[in-house]
Amino acid sequence: MRPLILRGFTVRNNLFQAPLAGYSCAPFRLLAWRLGKPGLLFTEMISANALAQNVASQEKYLLKLPGEGAVAFQLWGREPNALGQAARIAEERGADAVDLNCGCPVRKVRAAGAGSRLMEEPERIGRIVKIMRQNTTRPLSIKIRVGPNNSICNAVEIARIAEAEGADFVTVHGRHAGEAYGTPCRYGEIAKVVQALGIPVIGNGDVRDGATARRMFMETGCAGAMVGRACMGAPWVFARIEEELTGKAFDGPPLEEVGSLFLQHHDLLVDLIGADKAIRQCRKLGSFYSRSIPGAREFRNRLNFCNSRDDLLALVHECFGVGKGSAR
Repeated sequence: MRPLILRGFTVRNNLFQAPLAGYSCAPFRLLAWRLGKPGLLFTEMISANALAQNVASQEKYLLKLPGEGAVAFQLWGREPNALGQAARIAEERGADAVDLNCGCPVRKVRAAGAGSRLMEEPERIGRIVKIMRQNTTRPLSIKIRVGPNNSICNAVEIARIAEAEGADFVTVHGRHAGEAYGTPCRYGEIAKVVQALGIPVIGNGDVRDGATARRMFMETGCAGAMVGRACMGAPWVFARIEEELTGKAFDGPPLEEVGSLFLQHHDLLVDLIGADKAIRQCRKLGSFYSRSIPGAREFRNRLNFCNSRDDLLALVHECFGVGKGSAR
């Protein structure tokens, strides 16, 4: 692991937290930073059209909490002018970097001609990157996949276009847009992008501990690694990777501390989206935080019936051993 310099901006290390729709909001990022200090944190993807038309509608995505590390704002869309305007707004709202989503495989995003669907239009990506570059002084990146579907591998072509139009780094998820997470990461395809570019390439896919991070670095030659699903419910995973890459053992937090982190996450969400939405969000988050506890399935079932912080605190106290007096 080492610091990276991106357009004159130095991030503390080359381990990045992935943009995760529905999860990587400010509370999530704050916990990840406190526990592991990844070099760059990413927002959830933000609609460029919505941001350009009504900034207030995107406030929860734009929020940065005091104490967060460097944050990249990820934008999605397909209209160059809207994305250019959104890049400018992102910088005005404190983005340390700006990223274009060219990898999301979700149907509704692809149906809008955005996300991984953009990879079917390399020239459009070039136009978008060019106008985004004109509208921000921050490090600019794109996040792509191996290809837009299972029969096309055009990551090298698109990465070269992005570099030519002013992108400062490229993140490559080592799967096609049509491949599920059970498909092994295609390290060789990431390596091809690394070999083709003069700017840093960040490898994404199956990184969850020191061994898998080392494999990403060794098999691709990438400048950095991005962690996605492995940090959900485990914001300490960045510390684990850093420790294990230096040959140290990492035991992870005790069960009681995991439960306490879950409660902290809930309380930070209350401040962001209100109590009702926070408790509903925690029904999803709980499936990740409870991965290592005995009786995880029962915990998740009972979590679905929690309707208040008191309900949540009682359940976490019982299943994680967190004291009833646990505070915000």
